[in-house]
Amino acid sequence: MASSAGCASSYCSRIFLTYEPSLAGNAIFLAVFAVLIPVTFALGIKYKSSIFAATLNTGLALEVVGYIGRVLLHSSPNDRSYFILFLIGTVIGPTFICAAMFLVMPQIVTVYGDEFRSWRPGWYSYLFYALSTVSVVLELVGGILSTIRDDSGDIDTGVPILIAGLAIQLFALAIFIFHAILFAIAVRTRHHALDIKFAGIYNSGSFKIFLLAFSLATLLLVVRTAYRLVVVAEGYGSSIAQSEILFLVLDGLMVLLASLLLLVFFPGRVLPDSQPQTMTRRISKTPLRPIRPAPYESPSTHHSPTYNPSSVRSSQHNYSPRKMQYPVQPPPQGGMVDSDALW
Repeated sequence: MASSAGCASSYCSRIFLTYEPSLAGNAIFLAVFAVLIPVTFALGIKYKSSIFAATLNTGLALEVVGYIGRVLLHSSPNDRSYFILFLIGTVIGPTFICAAMFLVMPQIVTVYGDEFRSWRPGWYSYLFYALSTVSVVLELVGGILSTIRDDSGDIDTGVPILIAGLAIQLFALAIFIFHAILFAIAVRTRHHALDIKFAGIYNSGSFKIFLLAFSLATLLLVVRTAYRLVVVAEGYGSSIAQSEILFLVLDGLMVLLASLLLLVFFPGRVLPDSQPQTMTRRISKTPLRPIRPAPYESPSTHHSPTYNPSSVRSSQHNYSPRKMQYPVQPPPQGGMVDSDALW
């Protein structure tokens, strides 16, 4: 372990790492996050989910920046610029991944029916996008203020701002999970009222697996955000903040697994084109087969311009057992059924 004794400032131990980050471990996370970026881009094009893919890719790119900083910190643990790259990238990156997940929930609601939701469509977008935006701004400002200078005043100001940003992100996830649970309860208790036009989607096994993966990814991001909130609240020099194993497991691994779940079970695969109206169009793409008319309901040809009486008379002599058509006989008098007319 390297020591921070070489740092001239008395506040250095509150900011920089007191150990050399593992080169192999951080390089692996860096490589995997970097590989996921073109994969997300390709899936977004294939399934026409450009907004979701762009938001998720922004979070992955920030994670790459963060782990570049950690790899560089391996040789220079006290370098301020490398620490800023690590802190800003790994703090803000998951916020964009959460924002990408917020984009998916309205599409899930559309599959089951808007009457099952516990929120108004108007405030859903404003609330979660506003919370995500405020969280990103506070995390960026707090991270810069707490690392850019050694002055105690800047550190004491930046840390609470960073804590507020992480707390807002955790609060947004809590609201998201709460309304998702209410929605699931409504669907479970009133499943008889589901719209049958989307039965092919919500009854499919792939959609159910997607919901399970989506829920697991949400819980992983909750664990990561709670851990990072505790780290900042305890201080950069605390034992929990200076433990690389805890960081790689509770931060890096949680974010990586959540990203992999979102890519393996890409929303566009079960929510075609990421648009409700497209889902309706694809489900009704194959028209219903028309009902064949009964043999005795043959259309009249007397009003057809190509009607030829002679051809009709001549065709009556062509007998085919597969095209047995008998003239409709009037029912016998007395209300009795003639047995010969049935055969």
